[in-house]
Amino acid sequence: AMRLALVAALVALAASRAEGARGLLPPPPDPEPSRRVPTPIVMWHGMGDNCCDPVSMGHLKSVMESRVPGLYVHNVMVGPNPWVDAMEGFFGDVNHQVEEQCARLLAEPRLAEGFYAVGFSQGSQFMRAVVQRCGGGERPGDGRLHVKRLVTMGGQHAGVSDLPGCVAYEGNATLSAYCRAAEAAVRAAAYSFPARSAVVQAQYFRDPRDLDKYLARNPFLPDVNNEKPVKNPKYKANLVRLERLVLIRFSEDTIVVPKDSAWFGSFREGTRVEDDDIVPLRESKLYQEDWLGLRLLDEAGKLVMFDCPGQHMAFGDDWFFANVFEPHLLDDDFQRGESGGLLRRRVEAKSFLAASREQTQAM
Repeated sequence: AMRLALVAALVALAASRAEGARGLLPPPPDPEPSRRVPTPIVMWHGMGDNCCDPVSMGHLKSVMESRVPGLYVHNVMVGPNPWVDAMEGFFGDVNHQVEEQCARLLAEPRLAEGFYAVGFSQGSQFMRAVVQRCGGGERPGDGRLHVKRLVTMGGQHAGVSDLPGCVAYEGNATLSAYCRAAEAAVRAAAYSFPARSAVVQAQYFRDPRDLDKYLARNPFLPDVNNEKPVKNPKYKANLVRLERLVLIRFSEDTIVVPKDSAWFGSFREGTRVEDDDIVPLRESKLYQEDWLGLRLLDEAGKLVMFDCPGQHMAFGDDWFFANVFEPHLLDDDFQRGESGGLLRRRVEAKSFLAASREQTQAM
C-alpha cells in the first residue's frame, strides 16, 4: 500500500510538472518584482544643448537611471559627436536629422520592445516627427519604432512667429555666435532657399501674415503638422497609437513666441505678433478636422496639457521628477520606492477636454 501511494505521488508530481510546462498552471509569483525592467526613455534636447552636457541632458540621464534600477535612458545625438550635435541645433536639415535618428533608434536593441519619448524645446517637434514618420511598431524587428508615450516640454508644435532669444547663450561665445547667425538668417529671409534648407529655426518659422509662403516653402513644419492639402494618413495613424501625449507649456515663456505653440496654439492668420491673437488648439482646424489625431487622443483621455511655472526650460530636478518623470515616464503600475525598488502604483491621466469642461462648469 505504501509503495502504491509513493508511485501515485510521483505520477501526480510528474503530471503537474508536465501541465506547468504546457502553461496550464500559473507560474510561481516573482519573489522580487522590482527586478522588472522599466520601459526605456529617449530624450531629444533643445537648441544650444547637446546629448551629453553634464549639467543638462547628461545630468538628467544620470539622475533618472540612478533613481530607478534597470532604467535605460537614451539621449539623442545628431551627428558623430556632442560638438556637432550642438552645432546642428542651429544649422542643419531637420528632415535629415529626423531620418538619421529613426535609423539609430531602430538599431538600438534596448529600445526594441518600445520606449517613452521626451522632447525639450525644439526637440519636441523633432521627436514628434520621429513618432509620426517612423512609429507604428507592434513587435521587435518589424522595421518600425514602438513609441508608447510622448512628452514634450516647451515645444514649438505650431511653429514660432518671432525669433528665439539669444540672451541665454551670452555666457558661451560659440553658442552665442551660432544663435545670432541663425537669427540674422531668419530675419533676412526665413523662406529663402539658404535659410530654409540650412537654418534649423527657419524650418519651424511660421509668419501668420504670409501663410501661403509658409505652406509652399517651409520644408518641415507644414508637412509634420499635416497642414498641406493632401494629408499623410500615416502621421495620424502613428500618433493615435500613443498611450499618452503630454504637452507642457512654460507659463512665463518669452523665448517661444507664441508660448501657446507648446499646446499647438498659433497666431491667427493675418495678425501681427504684437496683436497677441491666439487660436487655441481646440479652436484650430488642425484639431477640429483632426489632421493629426489630437482630437481622437483628447476624447480618449490620452492628451494631457499643463503648465510648468516660469521661463522657458527653467525647471529643477524636484519639479521634473514630481510632475513629469513619475506620472508620465514610469510605467503606470510602478513607482520608485524609498528603498530604491519599484512599487506598485496607478496613474490616471485626465484628458485636456475633460479638464476644460470641469473648469468651465466651475466658472
